[in-house]
Amino acid sequence: MNKSMKNSKKGLFNIIYVEEAAFKYPLTKELLQKYADCTVITIRHYKDVFNRTNQHFLIQKQHQALILAVKDAPFLYKGPEVCQNFGYSNFYYTSFLLNCIYDCEYCYLQGMYPSANIVAFVNIEDFKNEMLNVISKEPVFLAASYDTDLIAFHNILPYLDYFYDFFTRQSNIFVEIRTKSANEAFYKNHILLNNLIVAFTLSPEEVVEKYEKYTPSLKARIKTVQTAIKQGFKVRICLDPIFINTEVDALYEPFYKYIFTQIDPNKIVDIGYGFFRMSKDFFKRIEKQHIGSKLFSEDYSIIDNVVSYEKELQEKIKSKHYEILTQYIEKEKIFSL
Repeated sequence: MNKSMKNSKKGLFNIIYVEEAAFKYPLTKELLQKYADCTVITIRHYKDVFNRTNQHFLIQKQHQALILAVKDAPFLYKGPEVCQNFGYSNFYYTSFLLNCIYDCEYCYLQGMYPSANIVAFVNIEDFKNEMLNVISKEPVFLAASYDTDLIAFHNILPYLDYFYDFFTRQSNIFVEIRTKSANEAFYKNHILLNNLIVAFTLSPEEVVEKYEKYTPSLKARIKTVQTAIKQGFKVRICLDPIFINTEVDALYEPFYKYIFTQIDPNKIVDIGYGFFRMSKDFFKRIEKQHIGSKLFSEDYSIIDNVVSYEKELQEKIKSKHYEILTQYIEKEKIFSL
């Protein structure tokens, strides 16, 4: 498996599981036609496969299957406190996909889900109807790609194409798409939307190579940021998660300086900044799978069931980083937890 991604004539997957109820949806028909060479297995409900016992996330990640399913309500969820809301009081997120094609060592999905297989929900109109119901009462900030990477998945299943016209017509919804993808073609082939912001997660190249398996390089991501800006898209830079240890501490100052020699800070909307953090339950589950991982053997503190670094240490590092970042962008444009 190469650095860019797993790829073959069949695409990412060899097996596609399909719920009985999912066969009638247009998205299912399109996908099965597109990947006609894949083995198709009919199932009663996605949880019969996805929630099976004795699955090993890391092993399964090497041979992911795709599961096409019909999602039950709710379709939107109130945003959790561990996620950034960028000043919006009405913060929601949604999950068109469960899991991600990337394999970042620090990813909380390893502790959230029992399976590394990817579930794709095909009942798109139900998502739209619930969005309409929510935004009829209040303007909403919607994180549409927290639990996956929709743009990285776009060439497999272009969810955003099914929602683009919908988002265009809804002024009461502001959508964030978070990504590590270097899919430049997406920005060249789509018109910009005033209520859409693309949040690019950037990390020092050494962190990318160490912890962010199968993701594009920092250089490739920055090139894509440049393309998105050139095409007029609203762009957010996410410096999240930030790690604190002797191996990476010295990387951040040259990393920040490099970013802003390549990206004009006046052409980005803002910056999201956050330290490595994870719910205690997820952390414990992942720790059992990553035997010997230095990342999961660090000396963390636990506050309100969230595993992260001690507050005093965070403030010390944050102050140091802000001193550099504010040379390029106003402090008011840096959002952190």
